[in-house]
Parts: sequence; C-alpha cells; structure tokens
Amino acid sequence: MRIGMMMKWKIPPPNVRAANEARTLNTAGHKVFFLIEGRAGEPREEAIGGLSVVRGVRMGRPREIWHRYTFNFTYRDPLWTKAIDRFVREHGIDVLHVNDLPLLREALHAGKRLGLPVVADLHENYPAGLQVWYTNRLKKATIYERGRWERYEREALRDVDAVIVVIEEARDRLVNLGVRADKISVVPNTVPAPAGEIPVDPRVIERYRGSFVVSYIGGFAPHRGLDVVIRALPIARERIANLKLVLVGGGNDAYRGRLESLARSLRCGDIVEMTGWKPQDAIWSYIEASAVCLVPHARNPHTDTTIPNKIFQYMMRGKPVIVSDCPPLARIARDTGGGLVFRWDDPADLARRIVELSTNEGMRRKMAETGRASVLERYTWEKTSGPLVELYRRLATMRKA
Repeated sequence: MRIGMMMKWKIPPPNVRAANEARTLNTAGHKVFFLIEGRAGEPREEAIGGLSVVRGVRMGRPREIWHRYTFNFTYRDPLWTKAIDRFVREHGIDVLHVNDLPLLREALHAGKRLGLPVVADLHENYPAGLQVWYTNRLKKATIYERGRWERYEREALRDVDAVIVVIEEARDRLVNLGVRADKISVVPNTVPAPAGEIPVDPRVIERYRGSFVVSYIGGFAPHRGLDVVIRALPIARERIANLKLVLVGGGNDAYRGRLESLARSLRCGDIVEMTGWKPQDAIWSYIEASAVCLVPHARNPHTDTTIPNKIFQYMMRGKPVIVSDCPPLARIARDTGGGLVFRWDDPADLARRIVELSTNEGMRRKMAETGRASVLERYTWEKTSGPLVELYRRLATMRKA
C-alpha cells in the first residue's frame, strides 16, 4: 500500500515514533509518504533519512494566526483540503494515516471524498493534553476547551477505519468512550534495539564522575513533574553528599525559570544542572553518566493514558528508573523489575526512593540488569510493532478484495 502519513507539525524530519512506523511499514513492503506543514525556503518535497516528506501546506504569519483560531473550532482548513487532494493524486495514496487528533476530521472528509480508508494514530489523550500543555486560562476555556475536543474525538473515532494507541491504558479509555476494541491496535512507544554498542561522549562521563547523578531527559512543562523533583532534593541531599540532578531538555522557558527560582529558594541550585536541548544521539551519554533516571510525570487524565519512550531508553541503557505512579509508568517499572515507583505529588516519597537506590548498589545493579533484559526481550520497537504490520496487512487485503 501507498500510505499517506499526515502530521500537523513543522519539522525537519518526522518525529521519532512516526519515523519508526514509516521505516517498519516500508520494510514490510509498503511505501510511506509524509504530508506536513512547511516553512518558507524549505523544498516542497525531499527525502530525509530515507523517508519521503511532502511539505504540502505553507502559511504566512497572518494566515497562520487566522488558521489557529478557526481550525480549533472547525477542525477544517481549505489549505489542508487542497493539500490532501494534491498529495493523494500525485503520490497515488491508498490510505490516510493521521498522527494525532487535530487533522482527523480533515482526513475523514478526504477519505469519504476520495474513497480512502483512514487510520487514527493517537499518540496521547489529546483533549486532556490541551489542558496541561497550555497555561492560558482563556485559551483553555475557548479554543482548547476540553469538552468540545472530547466530543470531536468521539465523533471522529466513530468514523475511522482503525485506531492505533501507544499503551493498553489508552485502549481501555477509548473502549470506555464507545470505540470497538477490535478496531484498536496497541503499538507501544518503544525504541529500536541498538544495532551495536551505543556510542557515548567520554567528556560527558568525565564531567559527572564522582557525583551520584539523577537525571531526566525530555520536555519541560508543569505536567512533567520536575518541580516535585526539585522539592525532593533538600531531603535527599541530607543522605547523599555527592547528589547531582541533571535535567536534559527544555521547551518551556517560563517553566524552566520557575524551576530555577524554586531551586534557589530551596538552596539546592548548586546541585541542579539544566543542559538545554541536546541532539538525540547525545542523550545516551547523559543516561550513561547517570546512576538513576527519572520519569516523574504528574498524574492527570493525559499522563494516566500515555507512555514516554524515555523509560525504555533508560532501561535499554541499563539504568534503574524511578517513576511516578501514573498507571502505565508504574505498571512497566514493576513488570520489568527495572525501577521504583513514588507517589506523584509527594517530594518526600521521591526523596526516599532516590536515597534507597543510592544506599543499595546491589539493588541498582539488579534493577539495571533485569530492566535491560526485559526491555530487550519484550519492549523494543522490533518486538512491539507487530500489530502495526498486521493492521496494514488487513487493510491491504480488504482493499484488494
């Protein structure tokens, strides 16, 4: 099949999960094309990392502002309508594969108009996510109002041909919304197994030698729970003289500023380092330099039904993890034996978990070994992407029939 993957993002390459899906489907004998938004000066079409990318929609600043408000009420845009039609015509698309919720209605109209099946690939609980990604109360009460987005989600999922989710808890949520279970494929947000030894930068390792490094890799935002981590430090450092917290990532300057201010007020700024964003290949060095890695997400309807790939990256590198008690995180940490769980809003409980691992090297080593073994055996992309291939095998069979 010729698969049209649609994304409402401006990106140089597709994101990691979408790229994994595309490469897997290409290997299975399909041909994947990405339809995304583009910036001025970028080519309309190019190959990036072996993936075919079409930048079918471009908007100037005034048009983008207008789009932002009209689209978030109607979930339609004439530029996208034209772009999809041209995309399908020029590339002979057989199925529209929509990453995340926003473009789903546009895809469904195109699918009906052009006689194409539509697959909804839901990376997360998008209506709930809008309530934690944004802090502006007026926007959350209007263009991102949760109830309206939930109605849109229910209506759109009723009409799609198939749904992909990243974790079992997300499947259960959709079943409770009335989506048929046999319509849903679970394709976890895992990462590919390393083809060989993962290279690390010795300068990063040397930088933190002698410290008990607790790290977090990823985006900065209130729902990531990093403020709880900062609040745990004064308690943990009483027992760990060489404690160091390394936060690798960013994406929210205002929140980063609040974290820095919080660390200063708690007199632990001297043991907190925020590196900013690092290239994907560089994060392995920071993981390797760590004694313990964190996924401290705050609990809410969004984080209770999604899974970040960082937990698998940590364990694949052989690091024990400490995660909050969001159900998917807690289940995987316990199921693999790769880490400990703390109460998401309890800094003292997190501090206890950090101290527990710092004082028990045997426990750290066992969790590192069992976590890595479990991930390589059951939670690599190669092990978990089978339902994606099977879904497209069924769709191809139905199309031929």
